[in-house]
Amino acid sequence: MFCQLKDFFKNLNIWEIFLIVIITIISLYVIVVPILPNININVNKVNLTNINQTSQNKNIIIIYKTIKTIDDIVPIQCKSVLPIVYKNTISLKNIPVNLRKRKFIDLILPSILIANHKIMKLRKKIIEIKNKLENGEKLTEKEKKLLSKLLDEYKASSIKELLIKINVHKPSLIIAQAAIESGWGTSRFFLEANNIFGMWTFNKKQASKIKAKKSNVYLKKYPDILASIEDYYYSINVSWAYKNFRYVRLTTKDSLKLANYLDKYSILRKTYVRRIKTIIQHNNLTYYDKCKLSPSYISR
Repeated sequence: MFCQLKDFFKNLNIWEIFLIVIITIISLYVIVVPILPNININVNKVNLTNINQTSQNKNIIIIYKTIKTIDDIVPIQCKSVLPIVYKNTISLKNIPVNLRKRKFIDLILPSILIANHKIMKLRKKIIEIKNKLENGEKLTEKEKKLLSKLLDEYKASSIKELLIKINVHKPSLIIAQAAIESGWGTSRFFLEANNIFGMWTFNKKQASKIKAKKSNVYLKKYPDILASIEDYYYSINVSWAYKNFRYVRLTTKDSLKLANYLDKYSILRKTYVRRIKTIIQHNNLTYYDKCKLSPSYISR
């Protein structure tokens, strides 16, 4: 076979050989390049075992992962955070405090960044609709349905109110609240229901087995960490109790300033606000405000 190829090339002139090389390169490019985006290269040699599935959600390729030990929790690389959504949690109680805090942040930060990304994409779409209306342009049927759905879902009477509600704040503030509400990932609610913020429900379809004493309210159960983060955001973005918080959020993203307007989140009121600030400062949580999702998992 080799001899036949050798004889074949001997009979070709230089331009014919050059043409064959060019055709070969183009063919390889056409075949190989389209599949490259689907190849996930583990550059940082992180533990990506126990991955159940991936899905594309709001232009993000999300990695769903179950865990059995703390070693299954993928360490955060702040400049390029993998969009991992954990489907379950494990007890962080019997490990050193510093390690517990780090692993807790590793668990929830990817979901916080995903939630922020999705909300900002939605906000951008609302602004596009607003601009079209202001310019006298007609909305598509899809845009009309989306606007109607969002106005109803977020209990808003106008696009202006919608833009006040559909907004985000920094990860440092969310991490601090999550740490307080879940005891840095040691609470029963966190372990049994993926419930980071101690949310309750009257809807038995969303309920865990944990029921409040002398009441028909149940602890809310979530399928994964992202669902818990998104429900927290919905509460913050819709509830009357955080109206002032939402208005101030339009003027600043400073977590310490915004914390002043979360006094109604807890019966502890001002004590709760002080706890948020202390946790942010003591644990240098503003460091995580600069973390970004890996662009390799975000489609344009």
